[in-house]
Amino acid sequence: MDKPIDAAILGTEEEILLFNAVGIPAFPLKDVSEAEAAVTNLSKRHCKVIYVSEDLYEQIPDIVAKYKFSAFPILLPLPTGKNPKGVGLKRIAQNVENAIGIDIF
Repeated sequence: MDKPIDAAILGTEEEILLFNAVGIPAFPLKDVSEAEAAVTNLSKRHCKVIYVSEDLYEQIPDIVAKYKFSAFPILLPLPTGKNPKGVGLKRIAQNVENAIGIDIF
């Protein structure tokens, strides 16, 4: 059995490889079709937080929805590249609106 991982990052190699240098295991994907297998594998390894590059996060709404109400793993969008899209901020705004009933952003 593979060693448990507390946190990991998924995305293209160019976007995420530097995370290995700070101790966050990076799992580069060649294309979006590899995302579900990678998330499933990390889930089996008891990964608590999976950071996903913004571009990839937007392309895997079914996978995000599958784990939305699970305690773990938590899938978090991570802005990468030169033009962040604000996906993470949009998600926080939606969560706050769902919790309190109004949009405060």
